[in-house]
Amino acid sequence: MTSQALITASAAIILTLGLLHLLYTFRGPKLHPREAALETQMKSVSPVITRQTTMWKAWVGFNGSHSYGAILFG
Repeated sequence: MTSQALITASAAIILTLGLLHLLYTFRGPKLHPREAALETQMKSVSPVITRQTTMWKAWVGFNGSHSYGAILFG
């Protein structure tokens, strides 16, 4: 009984952190850089692998995918 409660509690922690990370990725400034110039530059620079995306879109996608990973793990 105790082991099930501990497993459930640890899964709930990871799930909660994943949900918060997902929320902060798409809402609010918590995952934005402190310097506005850096965000502007990230929105205008593309990685070497392709010109169809920007570093900002890659940053948001990276954070979103890792949020979903934590949610699924939780």
